Amino acid sequence: MRQTSKRIRACALALISFATVPLASGVQRLEVDFDYVVKKAERLAQKKYKISNKNTPDELRSMTFDDYRKIRIVPEETFWMREGMPFQAQFYHLGYLYNEPVVFNEFTETHTQRIPYVPKFFDLRNLNFKKSFSSNLDYAGFKLLHPLNNNVVPYDEAISFLGASYFRALGEGMHYGISARGLAVNCGLSEPEEFPRFTEFWLGKPKGNSSQFRLYALLESPSVAGAYQFVITPGETTRVAVTARLFFRQEVISLGIAPLTSMFWHGENSVLDSGDYRPECHDSDGLLVENSRERLWRPLDTRRKTRLSYFHAETLSGFGLFQRDRAFANYQDLNANYQDRPSVWVEPIGDWGSGHVRLVELPANREFDDNIVAFWESDRKPKTGESLDIEYMLHWTKQPTLSSHAVPMPVSTRIGDHLAEEGIQVFVVEFGRKNILDYWDAQPEALIEVSDNATLTFHTVEKNPHNDTWRATLNVAPKPGETRPVELRCALQFDGDARSETWTYQWTP
Repeated sequence: MRQTSKRIRACALALISFATVPLASGVQRLEVDFDYVVKKAERLAQKKYKISNKNTPDELRSMTFDDYRKIRIVPEETFWMREGMPFQAQFYHLGYLYNEPVVFNEFTETHTQRIPYVPKFFDLRNLNFKKSFSSNLDYAGFKLLHPLNNNVVPYDEAISFLGASYFRALGEGMHYGISARGLAVNCGLSEPEEFPRFTEFWLGKPKGNSSQFRLYALLESPSVAGAYQFVITPGETTRVAVTARLFFRQEVISLGIAPLTSMFWHGENSVLDSGDYRPECHDSDGLLVENSRERLWRPLDTRRKTRLSYFHAETLSGFGLFQRDRAFANYQDLNANYQDRPSVWVEPIGDWGSGHVRLVELPANREFDDNIVAFWESDRKPKTGESLDIEYMLHWTKQPTLSSHAVPMPVSTRIGDHLAEEGIQVFVVEFGRKNILDYWDAQPEALIEVSDNATLTFHTVEKNPHNDTWRATLNVAPKPGETRPVELRCALQFDGDARSETWTYQWTP
């Protein structure tokens, strides 16, 4: 008995990550795994949803954005830093928009303990609060640090969870941009959108040689409760393996799986004068969808009205929002570094069945608004009391595509009025990259489709030797009296079966 007690006590003490904080009293001998979180989610789904931010003081809830930026994380107090772990954590303080407390736990193979609010994690001296906050406060989120960029800086941010179920990841040489979410409920509809949120996390204490980081999360909303497992592998392309089981309190109108959220302010295809000295400004420039038949590329565009687009797939190979344009000259922003924003590819694991990728494009008032959403929606809607298992891999990358099939792809889209004929719109699409030179000597045929409310008046395909691309030009005129959006498709067919990605566009005359 004495030997067993000593061993248990030693395990418990090993879990404590900072000796000056009294956590040992909260250590439990408990195996935390995905099934453990699943059971908690299933029990929660049988109860009515309630949200509480009662332990968030008024002075935090009333903070402005500028006030919140004054909160400093103390680097010397980084979680797991003193033990020299390959993964280390820092926490976000409650305040401003982030007033809903999130509970954090640390676990090993045999034990778990609550991570309490630790005042010395933060420097709040620039805020002049009347009093310090007690340890019954919680956090708003966290970020995970790991060596990424050739150890120029010992530890870089690899992934960050903050607000509702939002999270962002980075690979080598990247700057934060696009976000992912745990779930999207009723997004882009006339109904109010529901924002599920991660209410509790379990962070797996890394070992000295860990190259992956595992964490679990509990998700809640009025309609659903869910258990999530994230396995994070940072690198040149950072991969996040997501496993989730969802329990439905009630049926939802729209259930968005693996939602991605991005920003598009203006690009090379923007017709309106933005008044911006920068040629382009966006986190992503297009949506890529791959099914069993083809790969579709849809350049992003934002106008005065919300646009919803649906891309059906009987068998989905993947989808993602990509930043294909990597040339600094096309952004000219030394601070935002849009050319280094990550693309995110969603790779389904298992059979997701039939459904569609939905693209939501919202008008933007400024470049700081996330106005682009893309997610998968199954043809089958879960009913009240049912559960749903979902599994996928997120790839945070700088590659223009992650498909194994090397084919020419649309790399730029430009739009303008015909200089000689009124009422005709000109679309110039460059197909390049991915072994384009393999097809350089074979004149391709343009496969073009135009919806019945418009007419293709002229088209051509020619080599562009200045940047090693094939240029397709389409002249399109709406039929008299038509104001409906015009749907366009264009692909290049080379000798044999070689075919490019399919460029698809929605144009409103």
